[in-house]
Amino acid sequence: MNEQNQFHYSRIVIAAYRLPFKIVSKKDKVSLVQNSGGFVSAMLALSQKMKNNPDNNLKHKIVWAGIKEVSSEKLSDKNLENSEFDLCPVSIPENINNKYYGGFCNNLIWPLFHYFPSLSVNDNSYFDAYQKANELFCDELIKIIKPNDFIWIHDYQLFLLPYMIRKKIPEAVIGFFLHIPFPSFEIFRIMPRKWRKEIINGVLGSDLIGFHTNDYTQHFLKSVKCTTGFECRHNIIYAQDRIVKADAFPIGIDFDKFHDACGLPVINLQKLKIQKHIADKKMVFSIDRLDYSKGLLERLNGIELFLELHTEWHERVIFNLVVVPSRDTISRYKEMKIEIEATVGRINGKYSNLAWRPVIYQYKSLKFNELVALYNMSDVGLITPLRDGMNLVAKEYIACQKDNNGMLILSEMAGASSELNEALIINPTDKNEMADAIFNALEMGDDEKKYRIQKMQNRLKKYNIFTWANDFFNQANTIVKEQYIMKVKYINSLILQNIQEKYKDANNRVLFLDYDGTLVPFTNNPENATIDIPTFDLIKLLCDDEKNTVVIISGREKEFLETIFGNLKITLVAEHGYFIKIPGQKWMNELELDFMWKVSVLPILIGYEDRCNGSFVEIKHASLAWHYRDVETEFANVRLAELKDELIGIIGNKENLIITEGHKVLEIKNKGYDKGQTVKKILNTLEPDFIIAMGDDNTDEDIFKVLPVSAVSIKVGSEPSFSKYNLRSQKDVWSFLKSINYIK
Repeated sequence: MNEQNQFHYSRIVIAAYRLPFKIVSKKDKVSLVQNSGGFVSAMLALSQKMKNNPDNNLKHKIVWAGIKEVSSEKLSDKNLENSEFDLCPVSIPENINNKYYGGFCNNLIWPLFHYFPSLSVNDNSYFDAYQKANELFCDELIKIIKPNDFIWIHDYQLFLLPYMIRKKIPEAVIGFFLHIPFPSFEIFRIMPRKWRKEIINGVLGSDLIGFHTNDYTQHFLKSVKCTTGFECRHNIIYAQDRIVKADAFPIGIDFDKFHDACGLPVINLQKLKIQKHIADKKMVFSIDRLDYSKGLLERLNGIELFLELHTEWHERVIFNLVVVPSRDTISRYKEMKIEIEATVGRINGKYSNLAWRPVIYQYKSLKFNELVALYNMSDVGLITPLRDGMNLVAKEYIACQKDNNGMLILSEMAGASSELNEALIINPTDKNEMADAIFNALEMGDDEKKYRIQKMQNRLKKYNIFTWANDFFNQANTIVKEQYIMKVKYINSLILQNIQEKYKDANNRVLFLDYDGTLVPFTNNPENATIDIPTFDLIKLLCDDEKNTVVIISGREKEFLETIFGNLKITLVAEHGYFIKIPGQKWMNELELDFMWKVSVLPILIGYEDRCNGSFVEIKHASLAWHYRDVETEFANVRLAELKDELIGIIGNKENLIITEGHKVLEIKNKGYDKGQTVKKILNTLEPDFIIAMGDDNTDEDIFKVLPVSAVSIKVGSEPSFSKYNLRSQKDVWSFLKSINYIK
């Protein structure tokens, strides 16, 4: 097995609301019955495949923690024995579970994250129960987690769990996967501020956070920025003293299981039974759980319009609508079921005759054999949720097109639509578009259907459930390695002594020093960030040492740096490397850049300056900057996210521009120069035997990345960095520089 697909952990520990098996109690006997659902089936298949691979490090059964649904007196280790999983039941008292799962999860998170905010309910007791339930999960998991376990937490019922585990076991490797959509920040912020902060910080206890689509990932990242102020770059979140990655992992299916099943004798028998009922008619098949997010009524409206517009298809097509029972004891779901059945009755009453009933409605669960037979025989799969995290039914339908090539009609609101774009993609609320799509699917030629189906099948074969899991595990391993590289390592007495000795022994030293946040503390007005006398005197002493070349490398304008340091024997780098001044020479710039872009960008920045009280725009020679140090944090984060979106829309197609972020400043500049490139040029001319670089923000990371291994790189602050070491705050910079300067 190659390194990329190697599993690096000894056990997988899954935490999900439900166990993979129902614990059924009958006449004082307890038995296990596999739960339905694509995720459980996927994990069963994954467990079997990983166990059968001798190259895997996985030597133990997958451990699975979930709520137990029978009393403790009836449970024993023997009851829980099975060939695939070690089960870890979590006991949640009924009064807590009603408010945790029935309340916070189903009455708030589910409707809100599926864009039904009017159905969401805010209740303080719900959140209290949600916290308590997550704590109960944590208590049970802490008892069983071992070194080198991979802890994989699933879905919205356990948003708080990653951080809870992280507090107890800081070195744990934790992945989190969300199986439902993550909404836009405008929807997410409807939730009370305290709750959404708890949710974001809870999930950020993970090392890797997975979503079905890139849209959901970007929604989450924007919510992180707007809620916490943490910086996010290239899907990496810089969360205090560690980094976390968020990315898209579209869950797959066990393609071969569904595809190969189509030819089994038991499936053929099911197909014969179906054929007797449909005869020579075409069949349009739908199956969904009873839920307002599934668009069942909207689907029936589209079917009704099709029958109205296309009378030529009367008596030639049957619509088979299967609704899987779910929560039908809740009044809202009861009413929905009644309305669905009334709509089916109205359509059939309007269009049926003695020989033909257009809609066959079934309110039931289907066994695997029945489902595969219906997938395989259907001429059209009609899958049109109003909002769905992924929708594996669509993928299963495609996998089952083996001999009879059907066509899929899929909602653009389903996560699967980003992968299955050869399907007929529709807006599920537009009954006209749905009616047209049904007609086009029924009329589509066999060659075109075959071409479309084959392309989708090839994609599903390559990124199946096993690829999905391996991709997640590999990305988790990668981010853990990056965390190690960027781990915060404070300078202690031993490290300081080692640096002092190297400094003393060197004859050709270079010191790269940032200005704001390094030599001087931040102020609300950058013009007030002037260097104090002790720090200036210390810089002068460093410059006067003939063995030293001191470089002030800053985003400041050249005039500002000249005013402060112009009388010293010092190299000055302004505007992140656009200008450079060597002692005894004039300011130089070797770049010829086009700044016409400022004409379109400046008005946008000024608009945000007007809209965001306390912010201001700085116009430099080579760049434009929007500062927001004096703006209330959450409001600033919201405006920053909006501004970035707007700027990306305008300059996104201009390959010569880049947006950079510093400490409470966003800057737009030309590509082709940065602090790192400037440092490389300086080092090439000096060939020093000792290098120190100190900086506090993202622009200084460009320096740390290009330094040789022997260099001493220091991040000012506690954020993860490519630097070797960290100082806790700007106040420690003077003491550090003084300590090395007095080593003679």
